[in-house]
Amino acid sequence: MPLIRIDDLGDGVRMGLWQMTEPIDVLPVPPAVDLVDVRTEKRRREVLTSYSLLKALTGADLLIRHASNGSPLVDGLSISLSHTLGWAAMVVGDSSKRLGIDIEYYSDRVNKIADRFIRPDEQSSSLAYRLVNWSMKETVYKALTEEDLMYSEMRLPHYDVGKSGKVAVEDLKCGRHVEAKYILNADYVLTWAVMER
Repeated sequence: MPLIRIDDLGDGVRMGLWQMTEPIDVLPVPPAVDLVDVRTEKRRREVLTSYSLLKALTGADLLIRHASNGSPLVDGLSISLSHTLGWAAMVVGDSSKRLGIDIEYYSDRVNKIADRFIRPDEQSSSLAYRLVNWSMKETVYKALTEEDLMYSEMRLPHYDVGKSGKVAVEDLKCGRHVEAKYILNADYVLTWAVMER
């Protein structure tokens, strides 16, 4: 079972990271989960890994539903999850929280779309800055999903990128800042945000 880490973020919020390396047939299928419409092995792995992460974080067999916009929903909890090539990440807390999480594998594919999400007044001088920028904005978008933010409506101030850190992402639409944290290594960038509702 490649559960890499579980972090207690405080105030009842927990974050988990899973490396998806096991054969798909060793992942348990929760009793209430119907995989009939999950057609590809890649998607099946993501779904089953999500349930394994949820159980690891909560200790319970809970059902993940989805809102019309695709956001995950679990009764009584706030949840955010993300998948990328070989990795899955999840953050859960009580329903008084707004949560966002994103994981992106480390590659230069972000360079192809950088002009779509990096503002002229943001740092983009290295691949590390572009990856953190992309992932931070995905995280804030998820935490504030009801605002339906555009990438141009979020701004990262100048900061020094490192192996880990935090950035106060500016929500230009509502005039507030959202503190998001990150971990950056040779495999992935992982970003998350926790806010009160």
